[in-house]
Amino acid sequence: MKSLLLYRIVSYFLLVIAVLLGIAALFTLLIALANPALLISVFVVVAVVLYSISSFLFLHNGLDGKQKLKVKLRDFIRVNAYVALVFVVMNIFQSIAVILEPSVLNQAVNDFAAVQQSKTPLPTGLFLNIMKVAIWFLLIYAVALGYHISATFRYMKQYAALFDEQPKNNQPY
Repeated sequence: MKSLLLYRIVSYFLLVIAVLLGIAALFTLLIALANPALLISVFVVVAVVLYSISSFLFLHNGLDGKQKLKVKLRDFIRVNAYVALVFVVMNIFQSIAVILEPSVLNQAVNDFAAVQQSKTPLPTGLFLNIMKVAIWFLLIYAVALGYHISATFRYMKQYAALFDEQPKNNQPY
């Protein structure tokens, strides 16, 4: 049951981040309406948020509450988990690429500072440190999300009886 404890801890961590990502996704959606190329990124982030919430409902109501869950919830978790896996893979590869080759980040920060010139209140060194922390956080978040997705699939298979497979039709056949 120690793995279930780790799953619970990661679920709460993902839920907190999902709230922040959800708020950011709302604002980004407004920007993406003007630039349709961003809509795919917004779609992926929304899928991560929906996965985090629906998998938490599976944990809270199903595993902990021992309630019967609808099959639609299982399908909803699966669909959003597959899209969230895209987010995981993208973030892991991007984070590792920047961590292994820090000159890319240094060049991007210097280019950003040159474009902004005196408009930014942050010194370049501080901004670079903030970006490094953000990249490490995204790597840790992506690994935690990847673990959570695999554990969710394992628990959905292990506790398949929690999902109500019977149609609730009151009409006799």
